[in-house]
Amino acid sequence: MRDWVSEWKQEGRMFVWRYAEPNRSWRGWHFTADQAGCQSIRNLLDRMRGGEPCYRTLNLAPVTEAILSVPNYGHKTEGRFTKLRIAFEPDAADLRLTPVGEALEMTVGNASIRFLAAAFAKVEQGIGDFGISPSDNRKADPWMFWWMPRCARPNN
Repeated sequence: MRDWVSEWKQEGRMFVWRYAEPNRSWRGWHFTADQAGCQSIRNLLDRMRGGEPCYRTLNLAPVTEAILSVPNYGHKTEGRFTKLRIAFEPDAADLRLTPVGEALEMTVGNASIRFLAAAFAKVEQGIGDFGISPSDNRKADPWMFWWMPRCARPNN
């Protein structure tokens, strides 16, 4: 049997950050990726969906001032993350993202994988300034998604 997940290769760039001193509107995790990065992560999520527990590790690009200029909240971020380990656990109900040193560990399950893939599909189209809830807990920090700096802000 072919292992589609282990054959996946990352393409493009992906950026993940959170702000060091966020107010209520800027708390949580922030994501963007270039077009190839969006396509690549969606491809990985498609390969994971419906399968057995598995994981893959991605390289994260350094968050630049140009990336931070899109949300325009400021330039003070918390931590520098270089890797993102995406773990697919079929029965996981919530999205989880946990810092482990300079790496991040993301857990995604069948219940949430489509929402995450759809968010990256929007970013791929140049759409941003929207969030998804990682769980049913209303107090959970949202995951925010932003368009890449070279993309004009669309009318959404």
